[in-house]
Amino acid sequence: MNFSEVFKLSSLLCKFSPDGKYLASCVQYRLVVRDANTLQILQLYTCLDQIQHLEWSADSLFILCALYKRGLVQVWSLEQPEWHCKIDEGSAGLVASSWSPDGRHILNTTEFHDLSLFSAGITFTRDGRYLALAERRDCRDYVSIFVCSDWQLLRHFDTDTQDLAGIEWAPNGCVLAVWDSCLEYKVLLYSLDGRLLSAFCAYEWSLGIKSVAWSPSSQFLAIGSYDGKVRILNHVTWKMITEFEHPATVNNPKIVVYKEAEKSPPLGHLAFPPPRAATGPLTSSESKYEIASMPVSLQTLKPATDRANPRIGVGALAFSPDNYFLATRNDSVPNAVWIWDIRKLRLLAVLEQLCTVRAFQWGPQQPRLAICTGGSKVYLWSPAGCVSVQVPGEGDFQVLSLCWHPSGDSLALLSKDHFCLCFLEMEKGVRMAFGQRGDCT
Repeated sequence: MNFSEVFKLSSLLCKFSPDGKYLASCVQYRLVVRDANTLQILQLYTCLDQIQHLEWSADSLFILCALYKRGLVQVWSLEQPEWHCKIDEGSAGLVASSWSPDGRHILNTTEFHDLSLFSAGITFTRDGRYLALAERRDCRDYVSIFVCSDWQLLRHFDTDTQDLAGIEWAPNGCVLAVWDSCLEYKVLLYSLDGRLLSAFCAYEWSLGIKSVAWSPSSQFLAIGSYDGKVRILNHVTWKMITEFEHPATVNNPKIVVYKEAEKSPPLGHLAFPPPRAATGPLTSSESKYEIASMPVSLQTLKPATDRANPRIGVGALAFSPDNYFLATRNDSVPNAVWIWDIRKLRLLAVLEQLCTVRAFQWGPQQPRLAICTGGSKVYLWSPAGCVSVQVPGEGDFQVLSLCWHPSGDSLALLSKDHFCLCFLEMEKGVRMAFGQRGDCT
């Protein structure tokens, strides 16, 4: 496993182009475009203020930069570097900006006194044919469906939600999921023509939905809840087929629990005086995974239930690209990632880190999960095992986020002020097995 040199970065804004040829990153008000293979700078653009959002067009020919504080959007061309576009929303303000799938239209979300458009309420079908837009008028929630070829309104209907929190098309574009805020447990499923197909409510009078994810095949909808469970709905009847719990103690011998442990320094390399016990992310010390003996008690967090947004419930979940696995994080067990076998509908493995899990993301081409915890390591899991890899270099590189290259052969590791690339191929055509570098079990 190889690493690139470290480059400057601001606001964790670093994205590969959809075709995988380029890598765009932001340094305050500058946009830097590099060759994704050589990392040589190809273009350097200067915006009018600090960039707060970055997005590639689907054809990788244009880059959108949103300057929310100024209410501005600036668009740059890779083919014609001297060309640029500026969109000024003025007093209307700007809260979100995104490309349409054709890469030739931009959708800006603004806020008015009588109309609110949700930045989490704009979603396109994967084939780019339809747009669903959530809005709130006169204390009621509505969804409008548009045909993207001519932007004609196809359907407009109100939703039976108290305070709509999000919408998401199934990957096949046939069903739209709509869910309510955490104060009311409700998931509504609509057809393309606006018909209500099903409504799901797991319980009442308690905090409800925290996260939602479709499987890539559109066969399953996973719903993460504040009660610490994930409920799986099937696409035939839209009924729940199973629910996954996240117990603090794992005692099933069929489940593999990987525990991250610090490596003992070799004799003659012991620090004196010994360092104080770490309270934050581990930075310089190396670590490895060990398989724990049953039963295993996971570190839990006692939430402050009298405060807003308590750290409870399933706050993150994602399906693998082959539909075989589901990764979840229960926020009251913040150091653990749970990996479920969707074919057998059971827990397969648990990875317990030494620090709180900041983010995880599946590789785009195969079931390979990357995890970061805010320390100087990146963690990878596959059905073959898992590995802890130290990011080389002087100083502490604290990995706060990550993003995969479209090929799945590399990923960008992002810290507060820098980024670097991690290459999973040793040489062209030869993929690195997890056992070749680092410690795995």
